[in-house]
Amino acid sequence: MQGNVGHSIHRRNMTGIGSLSMPSYLCSNNNGAYPLAKLEVLYNDDCPICRREIKHYAGLSDGSVAFVKITEQSAADWGLTEEQAAKQIHARSDGNVTVGVDAFVSVWKQLPYYRLLALVIGWRPIRYITDAVYRKVLAPLLFAMHKRRQRRQAGSIR
Repeated sequence: MQGNVGHSIHRRNMTGIGSLSMPSYLCSNNNGAYPLAKLEVLYNDDCPICRREIKHYAGLSDGSVAFVKITEQSAADWGLTEEQAAKQIHARSDGNVTVGVDAFVSVWKQLPYYRLLALVIGWRPIRYITDAVYRKVLAPLLFAMHKRRQRRQAGSIR
């Protein structure tokens, strides 16, 4: 599983992973379980750029998207380490996980003003290019900045 996390086209079924008996986007009430969100997004809240972007998306969401901060537990619920989760954005719906550009497209499909962008970026030739730019340039750059922030914070604690 670890080797495939870096590719945004990667999809996998997550049913049966971890100790959750039902997806975390389901909640039970007196009448049983009902969906709270169709799509969950795992994101790095320690990254100011990621945090600002997710805050923007959350403001546009009608509740159909749940935004989950990366913690040791939330990453484990997705079958990831915190470091794997922080390398790229992850989204899941009905047990299927998308990573990178495909995760962004999944989010954009749920948001007003972004549905057209999802269609354009989802077009195979454009998705190929945007995926390469995200995986090879943007995601590694954001992750390097994240690691640098962590080192600075660890140094200031001592």
